[in-house]
Amino acid sequence: MDPGGQGTTTTRLRSAGSVFAEEEAEVLCAAARDGAELEAMTRRREAGEFLEHVVGRVEVMGEQLAVAPGVFVPRRRTALLIAEAVREARARRAPRVLEMCAGAAPVAALVARRVPGARVHAADVDAAALAVARENLPPGAGLHHGDGWAALPPGERFDVIAAVPPYVPRESLALMPREVREHEPLLALLGGQDGLDHVRTLLDGAADRLGPGGVLLLELHRGQCRAAAEAARATGRLGAVDQVLGEDGSTAVLRVRALPDGPAPSSAATRETPSDLVLLRRVRDRMDREHDRPLDVEALAAGVHLSAGHLSRRFREEFGESPYSYLMTRRIERAMTLLRSTDRSVTDICLDVGFSSLGTFSTRFKELVGVPPSTYRGEGAEVLEGMPPCIARRVSRPVRNREAPGTSAS
Repeated sequence: MDPGGQGTTTTRLRSAGSVFAEEEAEVLCAAARDGAELEAMTRRREAGEFLEHVVGRVEVMGEQLAVAPGVFVPRRRTALLIAEAVREARARRAPRVLEMCAGAAPVAALVARRVPGARVHAADVDAAALAVARENLPPGAGLHHGDGWAALPPGERFDVIAAVPPYVPRESLALMPREVREHEPLLALLGGQDGLDHVRTLLDGAADRLGPGGVLLLELHRGQCRAAAEAARATGRLGAVDQVLGEDGSTAVLRVRALPDGPAPSSAATRETPSDLVLLRRVRDRMDREHDRPLDVEALAAGVHLSAGHLSRRFREEFGESPYSYLMTRRIERAMTLLRSTDRSVTDICLDVGFSSLGTFSTRFKELVGVPPSTYRGEGAEVLEGMPPCIARRVSRPVRNREAPGTSAS
């Protein structure tokens, strides 16, 4: 585009609050094929959409990768994880490399480009993310659609497994930039109360997916490494654990080795049937993903091979509330986030979060928050200020929606 177009675009982006307006204008002008397309792109960026989503690509360690709206944008900090994965892959002959929670698959893509002979795979719960990953990966790469380890064929093992699991604690979402909250899938960001729900799931099943001498690499915040390392050791089926710290002072890669002689043997019961707590976490994660759907306890129980009665009883014992109560709380938390961050009507938000009746929604909202939705929208801060801190934290925490097409950020 001509310099005049770039200058006008710079002015508009600066007015919209862009800190790097000139650089972003240059990117938009280079990507636009004509004035009409530049105008459309500029409007999207003015509205707060990620620049990478607007132009359809992102640069990662000097490589151009495809991205798309609704798909997590790879961050610069993930260069640490990519470098570790490349180093581990180069130490092996024809390594099999898997990226879990892959999104656009930046790790698998760069390993494929930088490690001759590497056979790469990517797995994600989000089909849209895998469609973008397909663009970034070479022909013949394995793509696996599904939730966690269940996405993979039985018995398949890998030399290097890397992941940027959703690792943002649910209470930290409100502190993240607006463009993240509104334009990236929460399923790729949020990892539960401490951010480690998905990390624990990956650690629980890693021994059965790592080949001899294999390694699991997980991107985390450095403050989460100790708890994650303890979770790795608690499995009793994994080997040495250490961490690599990033230059930014906050990013870390947890490195977990397979046992030298393969996974430690376990009893037949343990091998065939995961613990109740693992199954309950899977149920809870599924409820987070599907919070806008009607509650079907029998289907949830069948999905983890438990009876509905046993599931309901154990769920209450472990999490302090029934599945129904948990789901209602998640829906109201999601509604609170939408009321604070969007201008959608109360009726639209009611339907968005899974209620079919505005009356029921308003009643449940008032029970949990203390005021009707319309009052909360106008006086949310004042409402929270009048509550005891422990109650305010409970009702104001954002919904953990990773898992909601996802829980992996970051």
